[in-house]
Amino acid sequence: METNWTGPELRLDPAQLLPGPLPSQWQESHISIAPIDLPEGADKHEIGRREQSRVYLGAVQSEQRTELDQALLRMLEADGEEAYALTPRPLYLHFARVLLVDLPRELREERDKMAPSGLWWAARAVLAQQSLLDYPAQSLLDQIIELFDTAREYMPKVPAGVMLDSVRSVDDTRAKHVDEARVPQLDKVMEDEPIDTEHVDDAAPVPEPNSSNSDAWDNVSVADRELWARFLLELGVVYSQHSMPLDSKRMVKLAQDASGLQWQMTGARGKRTRFQTFDTTQLVLLAKSARRVDRDTHEAAPEALELNDDVLLEHLEFTDPDTEISNPADLQTIDKCMLLAFCLNVQNENPAHGLTSEQMLPFVTRVLQHTGNWSVYTMALLLRSRLERSKTRTVERATLQLQQLVDQITHPLPGSEEAGAGERMQYVFALSLPSQWALERELAEQFISLGVVRSALDIFERLQMWDDVISCYTMLGQTDVAERIVRSELEKTPDRPKLWCILGDLTKDPKHWHHAWEVSGHRYARAMRTLGSYNFAKYEFAESVECYENAVRLNPLYENSWYILGCASMSIEQWDKAARAFLHVVSIDENNGESWNNLATAYLRMGPEYRTRALHALREAVKFLHDSWRVWSNFMHVSLSLGMLSLSVQAMGRLVDLRAGKMGADCVDLDVLRSIISAVSHGAAFAGMSEADAKAKEQRLISQIDSLLVRKIEARITSSAPVWRAMADYWFWRNDFTHCLDCYIKAYRCISNMPQVSYAPPVFNDAVDAALELVSMYENFGEKTQVVRVPSESNDQDGVVPSERKTVAVEQLVCADWKHQAKMVLRGLIGKGKESFEGTPAYTKLVDALNELRSGN
Repeated sequence: METNWTGPELRLDPAQLLPGPLPSQWQESHISIAPIDLPEGADKHEIGRREQSRVYLGAVQSEQRTELDQALLRMLEADGEEAYALTPRPLYLHFARVLLVDLPRELREERDKMAPSGLWWAARAVLAQQSLLDYPAQSLLDQIIELFDTAREYMPKVPAGVMLDSVRSVDDTRAKHVDEARVPQLDKVMEDEPIDTEHVDDAAPVPEPNSSNSDAWDNVSVADRELWARFLLELGVVYSQHSMPLDSKRMVKLAQDASGLQWQMTGARGKRTRFQTFDTTQLVLLAKSARRVDRDTHEAAPEALELNDDVLLEHLEFTDPDTEISNPADLQTIDKCMLLAFCLNVQNENPAHGLTSEQMLPFVTRVLQHTGNWSVYTMALLLRSRLERSKTRTVERATLQLQQLVDQITHPLPGSEEAGAGERMQYVFALSLPSQWALERELAEQFISLGVVRSALDIFERLQMWDDVISCYTMLGQTDVAERIVRSELEKTPDRPKLWCILGDLTKDPKHWHHAWEVSGHRYARAMRTLGSYNFAKYEFAESVECYENAVRLNPLYENSWYILGCASMSIEQWDKAARAFLHVVSIDENNGESWNNLATAYLRMGPEYRTRALHALREAVKFLHDSWRVWSNFMHVSLSLGMLSLSVQAMGRLVDLRAGKMGADCVDLDVLRSIISAVSHGAAFAGMSEADAKAKEQRLISQIDSLLVRKIEARITSSAPVWRAMADYWFWRNDFTHCLDCYIKAYRCISNMPQVSYAPPVFNDAVDAALELVSMYENFGEKTQVVRVPSESNDQDGVVPSERKTVAVEQLVCADWKHQAKMVLRGLIGKGKESFEGTPAYTKLVDALNELRSGN
C-alpha cells in the first residue's frame, strides 16, 4: 500500500525477506530521481515541467525479477480479470495473502482465536488485490465480505438497540448465484401500495438532515466506539467501491452512530462571486464531532492550490458572521472520512448532473476547512478536483491540483513538508484513495478533456495502458502506429491475452480474441466479452450467448455481460436464460430500468404463471423509465390481467400524461378502460372478498377512477366518441346522471362536428346513431332528480373568504328542458344532412324521431 498508494517510496526490497541466495537473485532495480529545480521565475506547478519517471513504477528489472513479478501477478488474477501489469512489488501482497488469507484451516482457526484482528487485515489484503484488477471480481468481493462478517463476531459487543446481525448486503440478490426465490417479494406485489406517476426530475435531491442516532452507544467506551466506527466505515467503503450504494450508505450511517458525528445540509445567504451585489442562498454543510479535536502540532498536508480567479471568490462570503458556518470547529479524522464517504454516496445514488456536483461540494469544502491527516486531505483535494474539472473557471485549478497530487507521492516539491508513512497509511482503508497509476490515469484523462492528447498519450504509454493508448492514437488519426506498438509488445510477451484482445479491437479480427482465449487457458473473461459483443453486432446471437456464458462464468460481477447475454437470449427466444441474465443485472444494479423491463418481457413469454413476477419487474422498471410509455403500457396490461385494477388505473393515468399531447384520444386504450369499468360496475373486482373489504376496495377504486376520468381523460381528450361513451357507462353505474348525460352529449358532438357529416354517408350514419342515442338518454334522464351541491346563500355576505364558502345539497332535475334540447339536436343534424341525404333511411329516422317528440308535447 505504501509503494503503490500513499508513498513515500519504501526502500526495503521484499526479496530481501526471502531466505538463501534468493535476495541477490531477485534483487530489484530502481530509478533514483532527485527533486527537480525549475528555472527561476517558473510556476512550480506548471504542467509538463516535471519529470514523469517513478522510483520503482516502470523501472527496468532483471530478467529473473521480471519473471517473478509476472508469475506473482498471474497468481493474483481472479475470475478471469488481469492484474495491472506494472504493479510494483507484488511480492509484498503475496506475502500478505500467504500470512493472512491462504492459511490452512488449523492455522486459520488458531489465528482467529489468538489474533482475531488478522481477519480484518486479511480483508484489507484481499481488497488491495481487488484494486489491482481491471474489473472487480465477484469471488474476491465474496471473500472480503466473508472475512468482515467473521471479524464482526470478535468485535466488542454491540449495544442494545443497534441492529447489526450481519454486515452482508441487505439485498440478497447481489449474491453470486442469483435465483428467483432471492428477489424480495417477487410474488407479493401489493396492489394497494401506490406507484409514483408524477414527473420525477433527474436532479439530485438535497441530502436529508443526518443527525447521529448515537444514544445507544452512550455507555460504550470511546475506544470501542472508535473501533466500531472504523470497522463499519471501511466496510461501507468496500460496498461503495463495488457500486453498492444502499449497503454503503447503511454501513456509513452505522459508523456515524458509533462515532457520534452530527451533520446537516442547510442553506445560508452569501456571495459566490467578487462583483455580486446581492446575497443568494448557498448550500453549506454543518458538522460536529462528538469529541473535541485538540491538535497542538501542525500536521504535514498536501498543498491546496488557490483559485486565483478574477470572478469567483476563493471561499463563499456569508452574510451572517456565524462562526459555525464561516469558522467551524475541526472534526475528528474518522468523521472527515465519513463525510467523504457520504459525498461519494451522493455521486453513486444520482445521475451525472450539475446539481449532483453541487450536492457533493459542501462535504468536500467542510473537510478542507482544516488540514489534518495527509491521506484524508489528499482525498478531499482529489474530490474537489473531480468536481471542478467540468467548469470553465475552475478547470485550471482542478488540473493543476491533480498534477500536484500525482507529483507529491514520489518526488515532492522542493521545500515541501513530508508526511511520514505512518500518517499516510493510518486511514487509507477508510478512503477510496486510488493507486498511483490510477491517479496518473485520471490526470491523463483530464489532459484529453482539455485537448492535450499528446501529453496524455505519453502517460498512457509509460504506464502501458494500451486501451487508452489506442484511444489517443485514434483521436490523432494514427491507428497504424497503435497497431505497430501492440505488435511490438506481443513480440516481447506473446502469452499476454490482454494484448491479443487489444490487437483484436484494433483490427476487428475475431481470430485474435479466440487466440487470447486459448493462450489464457480459457481463463481471460475479456476475450469472451469482446467476442460476444462482436457476434451480437453481427446478429449471430447463438454464438454471442455462448461467449457471454463463458465470460459470466468466470466473473459474474460484470453487469454489461449479463445484459447483452439477456438481450441475445431474447433474440433466439431462450426466455428462461434471458430471465436469469436480467435477474443478475438488476442484482448488481437495481436502478437499471431497461433490465427490469426486459426481465418482465422474458417472464411474460415464459407463460401465465410468471405474470406476477413480470408485474413486479415492471413495477421496478417504471421507477427508472418514468417517461417510457411502452413500459407503462405493459405495466397497465399485466396488472389488468392479474385483476389489479388500482395499478391499471394509475398506469393509464400516466399514459395519458405522456401521450395525450401527441396522440390525442389514441393514448387511451379503450379496451382496458372498458374492462376496468366493467370489473368495477359488475362486481368482478370484489369477487371472493368479505363485504367490508369489498366496500373499502370499492371506495378506493371509485376515488382513483373518478380522478382518472375527470382530471386526466376529460381534461385532455375531447374528440373521441367511444371514450365518452365508455365514461358514460361508468357515471351511469355511479348514478351520476348529469355527468352521464354530459358524456353522451360530447360523444355526439365528436361526430356531428366533423366536416364529413354533410356529405359522407358513413359519417352521417354514425351521427344519426349518436343523435338517436342522445335523444334516448334525454328521455331517460331528463326528468330524473339528482342531489347536487350548490353554493350557499351565506356566501353572498361581505367578508367571506373564497376558501370558506359553503355549499348545500339540493335536488335538481337532470335536464329540465330535455325535450327542447333533444329537438335542437335532431333539427341541427337534419339541417346538415338535408341536401345530401334527404330521403335516405337514416335521414327518415331523424325526421320520425323529431315528429315523435313534437307529438308528445
